[in-house]
Amino acid sequence: MKKNILFAAALFAGSFAFAQGSTTSMKNKKGLEYLPQAGDWAIQFDAVPLIDFGLNALKLNVNTGSTAQHLGHVSGFNNVIVGKMFTSSTEAWRVKVGINYTSFSDESVLAVYGTNGENNYIQTQKDVVTNIVLGFGKEWRRGHNRLQGFYGAEALLVIGSPATTTSFEYSLDLQTAITEGVEAAGATRNLGITKSGSFGFGARGFLGVDYFVLPKIAIGAEFGWGIGFTTSNATNSTETDNSGTTEQTDSQVLKSSGLNIGIDDGASAAFGGSAAVNVTFHF
Repeated sequence: MKKNILFAAALFAGSFAFAQGSTTSMKNKKGLEYLPQAGDWAIQFDAVPLIDFGLNALKLNVNTGSTAQHLGHVSGFNNVIVGKMFTSSTEAWRVKVGINYTSFSDESVLAVYGTNGENNYIQTQKDVVTNIVLGFGKEWRRGHNRLQGFYGAEALLVIGSPATTTSFEYSLDLQTAITEGVEAAGATRNLGITKSGSFGFGARGFLGVDYFVLPKIAIGAEFGWGIGFTTSNATNSTETDNSGTTEQTDSQVLKSSGLNIGIDDGASAAFGGSAAVNVTFHF
């Protein structure tokens, strides 16, 4: 509900900005320009961590969850930075780059072996997520005073893993584990996902609003609609003892492709959805 209210408020503010005509220059009392001008460069990223940092520093957000939760904020793709090059005060080229990589390992003791039970037979589970998003597009904007609306379109390319990939490693090879008595003859061990990949390309239209709180610094909201094609695959591996010989078997556990359509509510992560709340610095 809160997310819908935020969405409606941003659309209303953007519509108001467009309806008021276009202000292309506005300076403060010191003569500093608020709005972007031809030749300016800009970087844009998720504003929620900055807001959370400020609220936590003021002790206004302690043990109450993040601002993202309170606003119903959903970032379609984490760790995305948008760069802009303004060809005029109302037009800009956009480049989007995002790298999302996480890796987590956890060890489990499966058994104890050795003459005096001094050694552990350990399984290590590794969970990895990898995604890279690249985008290029064009932005147009107009607005009234410090309130600026913008819209545009971009092409996107996404490469990475289709989901969290889980693999397993063991402190003993299978034949040694059988010799030590922690695995039975003919045992099978799961190695998890050993191969995976995902590739997608698409196009996305976007609409948003910026408010310049300081010269060349804007807080804004952006929403978008994307359409694209994605293909994914993943292979799971197992190893089995066959009369003293270890054999590895690979099986396809995921192979899919299809056309996807989404809005930036978290479902369109494949198309590099922007954060609902962002901050933009112009130089």
